[in-house]
Amino acid sequence: MLSMLLLVNTIVAAPIPYVGESLQFRAYYQGPFSAQKEISIADLHWQTRLIKLGTTQAMETKLNVSSEAYDFVEKLYPFRLQYRSLLQLQPMKTIAYERYDSTEDHGRELTWIDDSGRSMRFRDGSIDEDAINLQLPVEIVKWGSQSNDYVYYKPARYRPVPRMIDEVALLQKIRNMKLHKGDEFKMPVTDGKRRYSYRVSVLGPEKLKLGERVVDAIKIKFDGYRLRRGQLTQAHDFVWVWLTDDSLHTPLRIEHNDAIGRVVIDLTTTNRH
Repeated sequence: MLSMLLLVNTIVAAPIPYVGESLQFRAYYQGPFSAQKEISIADLHWQTRLIKLGTTQAMETKLNVSSEAYDFVEKLYPFRLQYRSLLQLQPMKTIAYERYDSTEDHGRELTWIDDSGRSMRFRDGSIDEDAINLQLPVEIVKWGSQSNDYVYYKPARYRPVPRMIDEVALLQKIRNMKLHKGDEFKMPVTDGKRRYSYRVSVLGPEKLKLGERVVDAIKIKFDGYRLRRGQLTQAHDFVWVWLTDDSLHTPLRIEHNDAIGRVVIDLTTTNRH
């Protein structure tokens, strides 16, 4: 479940309500790899804060996913995922998106959209010295890499469209909208490498049982299509999301089903400051 870079040219007067939150989730799996039993497979930590970019402000969303606490997964397929999304707020669009996947053979990768609408990808020191070395803005270097070692990798395959957001920011953008049963939105999305079009459908209010509690929620369906050679093809099966039925639209549950099983991600702890 994060963003690109366009230097914000307006100071945000009033941050959106969920800036400064810290949410903890637990992921469960049920399917053939668990003999159809529901097992815990990962912990997720979601953080949001407002940061300064030079004389402007932007919203950062950070998501860390780890299987470290679960021996079954660690023995079978251990993983650590890190995503960071940097968003311009008015209008909401991605400025930069950083990702790290421990199962891939390269390190961190950062995708940046500059103020002319170009989209470029950088990797942390994985390119030969003879490669083209484009410079990231100083603010982005400081945000993206603690060791300041990002090197130009290649341009993205697509040309960004207005208000494009990354896959982490997609949920943040939905949270910032007024949601009514029957609403449907189409949004351009990137994972840093590919471009997607998401259809987001609001199915309406629903009572959700979360542990021992019953919570008033809004159920939403996410339907993702990948753009390839000018054609849209379905990227994955539906993803269902439940948000609190209030102004914060806090994520309560995310559910996805496919051929290899069912994954459910439930909120366990909420902190705000």
